[in-house]
Amino acid sequence: MSTKDLILATAKDMISEVGFHKMTTANLARRADISEGTIYRHFESKEDILQHILDTFDQKYQAVAEQCRLRMDKDTLSLDDLLGSHFAFLEANAADIKIVLGTYSILEITKRSMGRFIERMRALFEDFLSRGIKNGTIRNVPLDHTGMIIANMFFGLMRIKLYWPEIADFSREAVEFCRRSLVVDDGAKP
Repeated sequence: MSTKDLILATAKDMISEVGFHKMTTANLARRADISEGTIYRHFESKEDILQHILDTFDQKYQAVAEQCRLRMDKDTLSLDDLLGSHFAFLEANAADIKIVLGTYSILEITKRSMGRFIERMRALFEDFLSRGIKNGTIRNVPLDHTGMIIANMFFGLMRIKLYWPEIADFSREAVEFCRRSLVVDDGAKP
């Protein structure tokens, strides 16, 4: 692992554990077992470190969205696949989500990052719904509202997973709810 990657990974762990404001470059250097000067050779500030974490998170989601769009273009993406890929993404990036949720109300860079993430997710869901409405597999629903509802459902469920792990995971129930609400029954197709 490169020194830069070590700094980012250690910072991600620290921010998700103690919060952004309690992390200092001095305690980050101690935990990473490097000098504070080494941090400043790679990053201008702790805000710059956070920006790199947020940019990487954004790139990871863009890759997931692109994979989903490619499958939509091939007509091989089901609602279950779309939602499942998002649950898997959120699960795999729990520390990033915790950082975003823990800092978006106090830091402008995180507000912008969260806004981009939600907008990309909403747009992807709307595109999927629009294609499904056109081909008769999805009910005729208001795209903008439904896309935003689904995107926010993911954030709500992830908050529960992160902050109240004792509550049972009901991702499957959420997918089933979306399926019942959105998918046209095979017998009811035109």
